[in-house]
Amino acid sequence: MFGRRRSYAGLSIEGGAIRYLELAPASRGFRISRSAKVTLEEGIIVQDRIVNMERLSSAIGSLRTKLGGKFASAITISLPPQDAIVRIVEMPKMSIDDARSAFGWDFENYFSFPLKDASFDIVPVETPSPMTDDNMSVMVVASRLTVINGILDIAAKEEARVSAIEPYGIAVVRGILGPNGGDESGSLILSVGGKSSQIIVTYKGNGLVYRTVFVGARSELQGGVSHFEMLMQEVRSSIAFGASQYRGLNVKEILLCGEHADNEELQGELQALSDEYTCTVADSWGKWPIEGESAGEYGWEAAIGLAVRDRS
Repeated sequence: MFGRRRSYAGLSIEGGAIRYLELAPASRGFRISRSAKVTLEEGIIVQDRIVNMERLSSAIGSLRTKLGGKFASAITISLPPQDAIVRIVEMPKMSIDDARSAFGWDFENYFSFPLKDASFDIVPVETPSPMTDDNMSVMVVASRLTVINGILDIAAKEEARVSAIEPYGIAVVRGILGPNGGDESGSLILSVGGKSSQIIVTYKGNGLVYRTVFVGARSELQGGVSHFEMLMQEVRSSIAFGASQYRGLNVKEILLCGEHADNEELQGELQALSDEYTCTVADSWGKWPIEGESAGEYGWEAAIGLAVRDRS
């Protein structure tokens, strides 16, 4: 499911919209061949989880119509954050094939659904905490089979070949950090949506901490605290949690992204942390770089990460 095959287009499924981006090589990087966005109606995705596959299918059909009736020959799709869960796990050192087999015995200690109802994959990941000679760190990504099969059924209906399915957060990390990935200093990515936000703590181009917080740009005041103040509290908590889990993880920068990254009030709250961290609005379009009609718009980070998946 999460295997790598060449893909030139990405379809991101997010809480408020689905976005399609197709790229072609250009002299300095890439140019946009085609792009389209369809805003999702209420009730299709709830709390970052697909709850109505039939209505999602209709929305993807509308997206295909906007694109002239067809998708690229192969597309990579991202699932909403709560439909594809990421865990970093320490295991005894072994081959990845053996690790996949062995992890099945521990699967239900890390995920809230049974192994028989799941599809999962494992890849090695580097962490700042030194491993013993006998251990290794791996990233485990898991999703419910009903979700995977539902997405594949929609793709078949729309005559689209799916080259890979991956979590939204992994696509965002790739889209924001660019072709060179991250360095040994950690970064925190804050992707702000309407009703929820994603917080990802990264190290050397890989996310180590993935959190969904149900606070977004359109959230209400709670207990006299603004939604953006609450987000900053969650940012601090995530940095502290990452440092407690991974000795040597030192977050030095905060990268703001998502469809509400241009919100001036949010940017102002973020600048309150600038004495401790380098705080910037991420520019995925310039990072790769990509030119074209949609270039510069906010909220396309995951779609960019998907489209460049096999070109990075």
